[in-house]
Amino acid sequence: MRHYLTNGPFLLGEGGFDTVYFGGGTPSLVEPSLLGNFLASIPVAIGAEVSVEVNPESARKDLFTSYLDFGVTRVSIGVQSFDDRVLRYFGRNHDSYGAEKAIGLAADTEGLSVGIDLVYGSEAEDDESWESTVSKVASLAPRVSHVSAYALGIEPRTKLHHLRASSQSEDVLAARYLMADEAFEGCELTNYEVSNWSLPDRHCLHNTNYWNWGDYLGVGLGAHSHFGRLRWWNEPSLKGYIAAVKLNGSGFKGGEELEDSQIATERLMLALRTKNGLSADELRILTSRYENEKLLELFEIEGGRASLRPTGRLLADGVFRALSN
Repeated sequence: MRHYLTNGPFLLGEGGFDTVYFGGGTPSLVEPSLLGNFLASIPVAIGAEVSVEVNPESARKDLFTSYLDFGVTRVSIGVQSFDDRVLRYFGRNHDSYGAEKAIGLAADTEGLSVGIDLVYGSEAEDDESWESTVSKVASLAPRVSHVSAYALGIEPRTKLHHLRASSQSEDVLAARYLMADEAFEGCELTNYEVSNWSLPDRHCLHNTNYWNWGDYLGVGLGAHSHFGRLRWWNEPSLKGYIAAVKLNGSGFKGGEELEDSQIATERLMLALRTKNGLSADELRILTSRYENEKLLELFEIEGGRASLRPTGRLLADGVFRALSN
């Protein structure tokens, strides 16, 4: 870590890191003291948000207490679903009871903010199943203060890919998304990014920094970093990463310097995903090339900012392509 801070292009501001996120794997299997030692070895700002991803089956009262002692402020629990049939389909090691128990243990740890991750759209899921899951989430608020919900994507070289699994149709995925949005909004879990809802003042600040095109430093296999016009990434394989660290002191694999056009395009893409959106004036300029204003109907404008309505979020990629052409 010392190498990243003293030999790379990343320049840390005064006060230290204002967010730290342990994820991309199963960090809850690691002894909390190791996470604590890492946090003690880097400059962390006072009042920083420190998050850890947790699998439900790893949840223990002493685990969450230790996290709190070492400076962790929030956990994100990989619930996926509250339907046991769906969980078996995903090959998860927990059931719905275990997920709810994990949430309870975390929520009972005073000072720890609790978020959960959901995945919708699998072949094992139907409308009743998904409705049951979102209703359970609504019943757990405000103990659950943050929810991330993602449509299932079948990635190459994964178990579901080898099993030739598929997700539901786009129409079904859209209906599931709108069902979740309505249920979450009804219990004050407000959407602030296409796939994320939270109680007021419980946004994930770490991810918000990504969506605001901020600077960040990634450490570990395949981690990406960004600073100013520069972006770089680490070796994705364990063998390659270890070899690179031994040779160079870091896992650096490659990087690029971004052009003005790339920066503008990425800023627009990210802005369209968030509630903060873009300025109303910018939107009008971008849509002025069209003979009609149909595109504007997908947006809501408030306080001089324009963001996509729930139905507009479903078309975010298409809206981005239309505005960036």
